[in-house]
Amino acid sequence: MPAPDALLDAARALAGGDPLRALTGVGRDDSARGLTLRGIAYAQLGDLELARTALEQAVGRADDDPLLAARARAAMVEVELGSGAPAQAARTARAAADALERLGDARNAAMQRLVLARAEVLLGRLNEARRAVEAVLAGDLGPDLRAVASLVQAEIAVRALHPSDARAALARAREAMARAPHQLLARTVEALGHELARPVASIWRAGATVEADLFAIESLARGHVLLVDACRRLALAGRVTIPLARRPVLFALLLELARAWPAAVGRDLLAARAFAVRRVNASHRARLRVELGRLRKLMDGLAAAPVASEDGYVLASERDVAVLLPPTDDEAARLGLLLGDGAAWSAQALAEHAGVSRRTAQRALQLLVERGVVVRTGKGKDVRYTRPGAPIASRMLLLGLVPGG
Repeated sequence: MPAPDALLDAARALAGGDPLRALTGVGRDDSARGLTLRGIAYAQLGDLELARTALEQAVGRADDDPLLAARARAAMVEVELGSGAPAQAARTARAAADALERLGDARNAAMQRLVLARAEVLLGRLNEARRAVEAVLAGDLGPDLRAVASLVQAEIAVRALHPSDARAALARAREAMARAPHQLLARTVEALGHELARPVASIWRAGATVEADLFAIESLARGHVLLVDACRRLALAGRVTIPLARRPVLFALLLELARAWPAAVGRDLLAARAFAVRRVNASHRARLRVELGRLRKLMDGLAAAPVASEDGYVLASERDVAVLLPPTDDEAARLGLLLGDGAAWSAQALAEHAGVSRRTAQRALQLLVERGVVVRTGKGKDVRYTRPGAPIASRMLLLGLVPGG
């Protein structure tokens, strides 16, 4: 069994983001503390199954040390998050934070509330995520936790398509890490910084198509335009956003009208494309009128609506109209763009947001996995897909295992 000094050195290695050196220091130590350190090291390396096993064993052997058991359970929350279970992680993060608070470990309770914020980001609950981070930042934080908080703020901003805010948050994270270096956290910050400037989509406007990074999309969305987002299947204008991912027919109608704007689209052509039929009959024409009525009602507040014209239907809009498109027309590109938000997605959720069948999504995801663009984790109903990069647990600090940390 390693000497206490060896475990302390291993803990310090994890604090600096060096899991390989930490594993060497832990050796075969099967004490609760050794297993906790080993579990965190495996998590930082991205081997979440080994991490979960070690941390579960640590909890089982920490009966005489409630604080260590609570810290091991807290580490398991991040493993859940990295495994693509943000809803479960959010629930357990709250419980872990409360338990650590009761045991007097304010630092790690704050860390768990940041993990909760990260889970809220992946669940799309951005307002809840913002409130969680702001509550943590209101406390007295060390530079390591301040760096993590800033990173979560950056991820919230990216998800909200506010890259300027994300860039400012990443600058704050770098400033904090200058006082508390952490290798894996630094890699995550730099990777997210590169993502901001990477072309992620195309913008169609006034008959021309150009590549766009997040800054170009932000500038467009803040302008006086009606933006039809074919990547996330929504429409936005000013402060109003209309999600249409679960209304594929209505989105297909809007997309056709937006791409033709300011011209009209013939009735039969619009019906054929929206309903995916070759021959349009009277039933299709009647359904078209009904669906356009539903679309008109949903678009209330966007200062735009589909209206009938002599030539068919036209999108009447007080703003210029622009369309955000995937970089290419294939399904793999569309799914890859959705995965760019950092969330762990199921095939079903991706299929719904991309407007394709589950089988089509699975084929496209397999292609992305083979290209190394996407990582597949989990088994059976728990299979999730995410973008590669630093493992989610690279955001995990030491969970207080270094005395005085």
